[in-house]
Amino acid sequence: MPPLTAARTRLKPVLDALRHPAAWLMLAFGFSAGLPFLLTGTTLGLWLRQDGQSLTIASFVQWVSLIYGLKFLWAPVMDKVRLPVLHGLLGQRQSYMLLAQLGVIAGLCLMAFIGPNGGLGWFITSAALVAFSSASQNAAIDGWRIEQTRTEADEALNPAFYAFGYKIAVLISGSLILIPAEHWGWPVAFLLLAATMIVGIVATLIAPRPAEDGMIRTERKTIKSLYVEPLKSFFGTHGKAAVLILVTVGLYRLPDYLIGPVALPLYNDTGISNTEIAAMRSTVGLAASFVGIAIGGALILGIGVTRSFWIGALVGPLSNICFAVMATYPGNLNVFGATLFVDNIANGVAEAAFVAFLTRLCVREFSLTHYALLYSIADFSGKLLKGFAGQIVDGLTPDLGLFAAYKAFFIGTAIMGIPAMLCCLILSRQSLDKSVP
Repeated sequence: MPPLTAARTRLKPVLDALRHPAAWLMLAFGFSAGLPFLLTGTTLGLWLRQDGQSLTIASFVQWVSLIYGLKFLWAPVMDKVRLPVLHGLLGQRQSYMLLAQLGVIAGLCLMAFIGPNGGLGWFITSAALVAFSSASQNAAIDGWRIEQTRTEADEALNPAFYAFGYKIAVLISGSLILIPAEHWGWPVAFLLLAATMIVGIVATLIAPRPAEDGMIRTERKTIKSLYVEPLKSFFGTHGKAAVLILVTVGLYRLPDYLIGPVALPLYNDTGISNTEIAAMRSTVGLAASFVGIAIGGALILGIGVTRSFWIGALVGPLSNICFAVMATYPGNLNVFGATLFVDNIANGVAEAAFVAFLTRLCVREFSLTHYALLYSIADFSGKLLKGFAGQIVDGLTPDLGLFAAYKAFFIGTAIMGIPAMLCCLILSRQSLDKSVP
């Protein structure tokens, strides 16, 4: 076969997937899912830090994002129980998406109006509403995405487009938000981001209903049908490898989660201004994210999901080492830029492979529940431990000094990526479900 003809043959599935609206809608859904994430995480911690709170408090408050890791508790309800009125108008997935998106907007507005000084308890409660609504939205989007995945090209492109949208939102909520926050204050910045949730609402209203919508039965739901059957299906499908899969998923993104609460405080403590952070992350960081996601998608198409998953586990912790270098040269913008570049490429590759791997593991009948369970394991373990990140740095500082404490912390978190690499290696040699190449 001539090289040009061979190239066209290989590209045809990709071009066919790009013609399907699901790929492009995933950009908007990724944006809507990514926007609230840091607003209950590192950005929230920075607001509290700049409000005069200690690094320990700023880290502990981010435990509100543990709610993301608990979505498996209500995901079965979202998978099988119809919402009155909204289901008839939008379908199973989109009805829950819309309700969750409205909840995110309400929570962000409450955070803006209350503020940390208006009562920390009510402020955290509002952040919890954002986290709960955002986690619910993510679960509904994941169910919709899995049900729209039809080919191997979809497997690579849908997570990649989702990740592109997600990264743009994270750029806004983690970097560009610093500009209005610096000029007009944090409450105005949060209100502006609440308004941008309209992107997800529009996508929800125009997205096609999955064919699986018609398969959701209307009989009375029981604990067995909502919770037991999905678990039996998962363990029955993956057999002896199921436990190793769950352990691997729990360890995979741990190094990245752990640096989250202290990354922005590190930038702040090195003397880099909010405007400089926003400018660097919106240029170097965003470009590197896109490169990383593109590499991840290409790896999935080229060598398969499982091998790409192992490569993601290998490169993910590299960014932690770069943060340790940054702590060695505080305030150096060149080192800051290099750190962002490596961090975003590594995490782009790892996240694209992670999403594709989890998608492969889901049985369509319980797609939302299975994906929520798998992602919750990763989310909960990472977010539970990351609450101690600030305390660890604060605890090391009296003996080592601030920047040496940061350096020791980042090196330690990189080492914690080794178990995930070993698990991925073992998993790649086991006989998994035939859908995982």
